[in-house]
Amino acid sequence: MTEQPLKEKRIDVVKTFYAKLDQADASLLDLFTEDVELFFPKFGTAQGKSSLGELGKRFALEIDKIQHIQDAFRFLSDGDTLVLEGQMRGVMQNGDRWPTSQAGRHHFCTVFEFDELLIKRLSIYLDPDFNLEDKKRVNNYQQGVKTQENKT
Repeated sequence: MTEQPLKEKRIDVVKTFYAKLDQADASLLDLFTEDVELFFPKFGTAQGKSSLGELGKRFALEIDKIQHIQDAFRFLSDGDTLVLEGQMRGVMQNGDRWPTSQAGRHHFCTVFEFDELLIKRLSIYLDPDFNLEDKKRVNNYQQGVKTQENKT
């Protein structure tokens, strides 16, 4: 398979992953190699499909619903690596919605490494303080900062 069609198929795999993730569809595990390597902030690095399931269980303790905004996805590709910059929103188990108007948008970045059309490495970079419970740091970083959302 030539590089461009392979890249497009891998982008489709990533979009399928997020669609299944948003629906809490366990068949998303079929998109990964058995020995997938996973990184997520505060969770650390783990290996194997069971680590994805464990992270999903921990997410479910806090998050009721999540939606990745696929219209806002931006992809960069280099060889077997695909990087996604995106935005998401959701609802916590206590009913709080995020992002809040105070926080604007909730951005994330994920690095995918592929073995053909299976994901063999998934490194997710985001702030897991979805509903801004870490008030001390939120206040520290927002003091005097004018964001695009605050200017309008």
